[in-house]
Amino acid sequence: LDKFSGDDTDLFNCLANVSVISLLSISLGSLQALLKDFRWQHLEIINCDFDKFPALKLSSLKKFVFTDNKDISTFTEFQLPSLQYLDLKRNHLSFKGCCSHTDFGTTNLKHLDLSFNDVITLGSNFMG
Repeated sequence: LDKFSGDDTDLFNCLANVSVISLLSISLGSLQALLKDFRWQHLEIINCDFDKFPALKLSSLKKFVFTDNKDISTFTEFQLPSLQYLDLKRNHLSFKGCCSHTDFGTTNLKHLDLSFNDVITLGSNFMG
């Protein structure tokens, strides 16, 4: 699977009920097809080619690993209300005033890894 076109949603539709998805070293461009509410609980996107950060809306997702995607520099807010584990390391991301529950769409976050990115300024949410 070298490239997914914007119309290739059938592949993801047949995977709607699996619990873990790993996408490694493939050219995706964007994940607009994933705006549907699949039942995925764990999604890994590692070393993939993206035009922009995916704007996900997956209410059951608990763990999101998005690492080594070098062409991404800006962050897009997403809605992941069940998210507990977020790994965004090694993406060259920049954050100004990170991180609130509105950035990640959750109040359940227990693990956040932003290491090896560009400039990240933490807001008062992490004080005290």
